[in-house]
Amino acid sequence: MSGSNDKSTRGPWLHAWYDPLAGIKTLTPLVRLGDLNSDGDNKLLICDIDKKLKVYKGTALIVEHALLDSPVSMCVTYTENVSPQIPSVAVAAGSHIFIYRHLRPYRKWSCPPVDISEMETNIWEDLRSDKITPTEALTALSQARDNGVKLSSHSLDLIMIENEGKLLEYVNETKFLQLSQQTLITCMEVIKKDSDDEDAVSLLVVGTENGVVYILPTDPAGSTYICKIQLQSTPVILNVSGLFDTEWRIIAACRDGKVYNIKDGDIRGTAVLTGNVIDAGSQVVALAKQDKLIWVATMDRTISCYTIRGKRASGIQIQDDDIVDMIVLNVRRMQISCALLVALASGEIRMYHDNKILHKFSVEKPVLAMRFGVYGREDNSLAIVHGKGAITIKIMRRSADMEANGGLSAATGPPSEQDVPLQIPKKTKLFVEQTQREMEQACDIHKAFQRDLCKMRLETARAYVKTLTTDGLSPLGGGTGTGGNGQEVRISAQVKGLGPRFLLCIYLQNVGHTPVMGLRLMFNYDSTLYSCGYGEEGGSSGQKHSIPIPIILPGPKHVVEAEMLSIDPMGRAGQVLVLLGSSSSSVPVLAATVRMPVSEPSISF
Repeated sequence: MSGSNDKSTRGPWLHAWYDPLAGIKTLTPLVRLGDLNSDGDNKLLICDIDKKLKVYKGTALIVEHALLDSPVSMCVTYTENVSPQIPSVAVAAGSHIFIYRHLRPYRKWSCPPVDISEMETNIWEDLRSDKITPTEALTALSQARDNGVKLSSHSLDLIMIENEGKLLEYVNETKFLQLSQQTLITCMEVIKKDSDDEDAVSLLVVGTENGVVYILPTDPAGSTYICKIQLQSTPVILNVSGLFDTEWRIIAACRDGKVYNIKDGDIRGTAVLTGNVIDAGSQVVALAKQDKLIWVATMDRTISCYTIRGKRASGIQIQDDDIVDMIVLNVRRMQISCALLVALASGEIRMYHDNKILHKFSVEKPVLAMRFGVYGREDNSLAIVHGKGAITIKIMRRSADMEANGGLSAATGPPSEQDVPLQIPKKTKLFVEQTQREMEQACDIHKAFQRDLCKMRLETARAYVKTLTTDGLSPLGGGTGTGGNGQEVRISAQVKGLGPRFLLCIYLQNVGHTPVMGLRLMFNYDSTLYSCGYGEEGGSSGQKHSIPIPIILPGPKHVVEAEMLSIDPMGRAGQVLVLLGSSSSSVPVLAATVRMPVSEPSISF
């Protein structure tokens, strides 16, 4: 019994390896898992802040390389679609990305130079030609900076000088130098090109200090890039999803406390910045994406869940500690495929699902980096760098199952609610008699239902026919009215022509049994848009506002044509109200509204 209890409380993790003397100084963007030799045995790659690239296999350090600069981020990318698929390791440091093949230097990519503003260039040109003094140049550059102009480091160094003698000396030494400005890389990720496979060809996505996100080609060199996107602030964390050749999305957390959304443009190889901006309310500590949800951890001890459109869906408030890192676990072979792993400043690591704590464990504080993925040949492995540079490797149990009650268990089976019987009400005497009656008279009940259904259909058809023939709208879109002595007249209209001259055809039909006479058609319209009965030159000399109607016999249609001229210079469309009046009454017999089309412009030859 004690053995089974211990099995249910030990959690989902197996403790695989712990090295307290590794002495690693790193961050989460500098820790990756990758199959470097295409043999199915994934290695742990760690870039140390002390300019070292370390590769672990199992529990041993197998490779250690020196780096040229302090690393910022590292990615494992595939540049060729050949067999065997050997990946490249891209290390971002300073303004460059150093690419290693077979763990040896292969290529280098440099950030494109930053454009210098025209105002700053003109100020230095005036300094070279002695049109302004160094003091006047300092004042002009200070005003430009205060107005929001981004200055180069060359100009910023000049602004920081307060002594006039040192200012003159600095200007004499540097005024003939070429103005240039290099930016720094702040973050980096990879995006798959055309396949979701682990070893599919991928592209690097780079964020820089000047707020630009670059998407590089598959084999980057020099300063080439496929597309770039300008953000309103410096990106510090990137999250990439989708395929570059079809549909993709980049979530960028920036230093202004906002999360921006970048997606593919209408043309392949282009990108657009959407208007869905998330204001986190505090500095973003970690960013993760789970399906169509975005998880944002901030410095105010809050984890917020947003939709792609930027609407907050839920949140987790951490009351007792600060958040230092957060990742999403895409767990395989489990009922719950995704969970949220949150690391706190105290060294406690919590696993959440549906805003509930499933499990938690502690390591030596602080937690420096976490990475979840395939290590060795284990699919669900967790690498943690913590404390004074120690490494801990944990493997998720293959039999672990996350239950909905917020706990973890290695045993599977039906939920406990399955054994609780349902409260079914007792059968009354009336219910039993009604059931017996339906069983004995099933045929008669069905016949009565069919008879009532046919009656309802017949009444509906009669009402529809009555609407068409007497007091409703006709199928042609006109109406039916009474011509004074009980006669019924139906009216419909049709517009012919493209403009500015239109022909309005009005169809009158006597649906009664006696002739109708003494009718007159009248038109009501906006005189600034149309003219009725235009003359030869389109003036008002031939305008007609009413047309007398001859006797209308029962049956055949009588056609009346009215000429309409669009006099609006812009060719705007309006409505024409057609009234059918009788000489025996001041109230119109019928009225029909005709919506005129937009007029084509007048063409003069």
